[in-house]
Amino acid sequence: MPEEIAVEIHGKDVSDFQLSRLVRASDRKYSVPITAFISDAFIAEDTCAGVSFEHAEKHEGYRKADGAILRTGKIHTVRKEGRFWLLETRGGNYVVASFMRGVGRVSFLKFLSTGERI
Repeated sequence: MPEEIAVEIHGKDVSDFQLSRLVRASDRKYSVPITAFISDAFIAEDTCAGVSFEHAEKHEGYRKADGAILRTGKIHTVRKEGRFWLLETRGGNYVVASFMRGVGRVSFLKFLSTGERI
């Protein structure tokens, strides 16, 4: 049975720390095109959820707004590029700019320990 993670989002404002991590993550050059940057990330059922920024995907003429909640598809590959984790899914490539306090990094490390990742 999958674990349940309760998430409370009170606003779309980001902290100074999150903003600085997003800026540093978006300034870096990556080996693949980036679909979105994720702040407050956590792993649930082999997917990553968090707050999306600079989302490149467009749906019927509209682009997802910064600060929208995002859940990726199943994560196939994980690797570190520079100081940031890059998650590759069937639907795109996502950079984790910051983890959700308390559960984010713990869920990520648990995910890494469950299988072979790059």
